[in-house]
Amino acid sequence: MNRRLIFIVALLLLGSVLGFFMQQGSGYILISFQHWVVETSLWVFVMLLTASVIALYITMQLLAGLMGSRRILYSWRNQRGMKQALNKTTRGLVALAEGNWKQSEKLLLAGAHGDGQVINYLAAARAAHQAGNYEHSDALMAQAIESTKGAELAVGLQQSRLQLERKQYEQSLATCLRLKKQFPKHQYVNEMLLKTYSALEDWQGVIGLLPKFSKYNLLPSKRTLKIEVEAYGKQLGHLLHSRSNAGKDPKALLKVWRSIPSRVLKNEDFIPLASAFIECLITLGEHVSAERELRKLLTHHWNQELVRLYGCIMGDNVEAQLAFIQDKLKHQPEDAISLLTLGRLSLSNQLFDEAQGYFEQSLERENSLETRSELSRLYLAKDETQKALDMLRQGLGQKLPRLPLPA
Repeated sequence: MNRRLIFIVALLLLGSVLGFFMQQGSGYILISFQHWVVETSLWVFVMLLTASVIALYITMQLLAGLMGSRRILYSWRNQRGMKQALNKTTRGLVALAEGNWKQSEKLLLAGAHGDGQVINYLAAARAAHQAGNYEHSDALMAQAIESTKGAELAVGLQQSRLQLERKQYEQSLATCLRLKKQFPKHQYVNEMLLKTYSALEDWQGVIGLLPKFSKYNLLPSKRTLKIEVEAYGKQLGHLLHSRSNAGKDPKALLKVWRSIPSRVLKNEDFIPLASAFIECLITLGEHVSAERELRKLLTHHWNQELVRLYGCIMGDNVEAQLAFIQDKLKHQPEDAISLLTLGRLSLSNQLFDEAQGYFEQSLERENSLETRSELSRLYLAKDETQKALDMLRQGLGQKLPRLPLPA
């Protein structure tokens, strides 16, 4: 109320001042432009100028109001469109989860508006893939890249996943290698590349990739070691079971074997393949190399199968072999397999009585066909025929039922 009163008083004072000056004289204004001449009094000119300024102000306010209304209308329509797009996207994702591929793709493409449309295209590509329409799926992924700047990584990973599911391993490898050039430290890119190499059974590729995992700490060290053990195992296993000449070439086998890091050889999960490798060398007649590599393994793993194989090897120094096992058994229990190996190594050193003693001790601990066979052979060689026959009867008695036989 006070402000209004002050405003009214100010207007009255202003009017009084203007009235006073207007009574003093009307003044004179002349404006000439080319052949146009305008004559008027000062006060008329002032009133016209004031009216013009007020009219201009009102006009600008009206225009601003109209523009604001248009913006409000545009904003309302845009928000309404976004709500509809979001609704269609939600329904499309639900349809995708329910396995309704065609309906899902239709709704997702209808809802592909705004900054998040790359998600719609990727989900629609997944729906087309699930429906078996691979070409259309690839076209939608191309649209996803065009729709959103910087979406190359997301689209590339999606493409690689779908290619793996389609068993398009070569295409997946090309996609992953392209992504790796752009994002060398990205964990999921390297994981997808690892999966692709595994699918291709390219174990050398897997092995070559593992140092990156360690360097950039992309995976826990235990998981990296597990993958490394599996990769070297697959590589060696493939070579051992290969029908090619490489699988029968001791030099090729040893080259692969000696490329395996010690941390892999020390892992318990690698023992079965290590046993197969040593057995292959024995079969190929590479006893010296087999003994050297098996001795290294036995320093890390006192495994019964490895100990048994050590007794089957005739190295270049059989006395050292026997001494090695005897020394190891000072800290290990004398089980049946260890005693069988001691017996065989004693035979290698022509210590026949000691070998017989070891075989008999082994047989006391475990009634093994392999041990009975060794004893039977030794008894026959020493002309102890009755003992050899007893060994054979024990073996037959365990395998066959009791039936009448001729005297």
